Amino acid sequence: MAMTRVLMKTLFGDITLELDGDKAPATVANFIVYAQSGYYDGTIFQRVNINFRIQGGGYDTDMQQKPTNAPNQNEAKI
Repeated sequence: MAMTRVLMKTLFGDITLELDGDKAPATVANFIVYAQSGYYDGTIFQRVNINFRIQGGGYDTDMQQKPTNAPNQNEAKI
């Protein structure tokens, strides 16, 4: 699967994501399914830490949690 690039369009500008399908193939495939289905459309970033991370996609603009698909297995090698 290798690297997959995804363009995320936000109200504050575009963000290019690089997803490593070699290290986390199920996680990348899961994200692509959500993205292609339009799941993230109209969601918000509920956590923003400057110069560290942004987290979003789980809540709509009314801060209502969106239903999700079944979780996939954690692929982290700790």
